[in-house]
Amino acid sequence: MAPNLDATPKQFNREVQKELEDFAQSNSHEAFPRVSETGTPVLDSLSSESESDLIPVSLSRRDGKMSKARAKRTRKENQRTASSAQESAMPKLRSAHDIMNRIRHDLSLQISDHIIGYEDRHVGIMWKGVEEWLSTTEEDDFIPMHRIKYFKRKIDGHIVWDREKRIDEIFKSGVSGGTEECDTT
Repeated sequence: MAPNLDATPKQFNREVQKELEDFAQSNSHEAFPRVSETGTPVLDSLSSESESDLIPVSLSRRDGKMSKARAKRTRKENQRTASSAQESAMPKLRSAHDIMNRIRHDLSLQISDHIIGYEDRHVGIMWKGVEEWLSTTEEDDFIPMHRIKYFKRKIDGHIVWDREKRIDEIFKSGVSGGTEECDTT
């Protein structure tokens, strides 16, 4: 029995769902004979010139609607895909942790010449010397690395790393990658 093509989409989906269930019960040991490009099962009783004319049927619910959880997952996947496309268009910025380690361990950079701008939840932007920054979580004054917004040279007040503007003059990553000369003196 082929579904009524003149029926409303909801009725059509119910009929196709019923046919799929009947087919699955009668052929439980076999897989679907054909699968469309989108992975939707195609029944031979549906005579269609093109597989793209077929209406996809959800096998998870009888009413053909997507569950709230599945809709939420789909939205998240779409947002993730969109955000990854935006991130891939922008040059990668080295992390604040990388910048801190470079300042601490690179002999050409003086640790006492740099300060960190971090965001305090209550006050706003606060400044602290790199040598005063605590990396251990056991301390009461611990500030997470994701709160760091800037690294600045004390001598001239020049910002050498900015998270929002994606400027990095230490490693030359981000939008300043190779365009500006890094002056660390």
